[in-house]
Amino acid sequence: MEANLDYNDNQDDSMFELNKDIALKALLFGMVFYIIDSPLVHKIIESCLPTKLIERQVFKAIIFAFLFYLIMSQL
Repeated sequence: MEANLDYNDNQDDSMFELNKDIALKALLFGMVFYIIDSPLVHKIIESCLPTKLIERQVFKAIIFAFLFYLIMSQL
């Protein structure tokens, strides 16, 4: 019976292993999203886009996608 308990304890420990690579990438992209969604970037985008051809949120999504591609191609 003790062997069975040891097996279950080892199995529970492996469920909570943290993949550091994925965690760091998630943190990096969270920070990129936070910066892109800031009020300063909002004002810069409004001043750089004189016409209303493209919406502010669409432009932010394009910037995020571009940065995502650049970062992932370098990692």
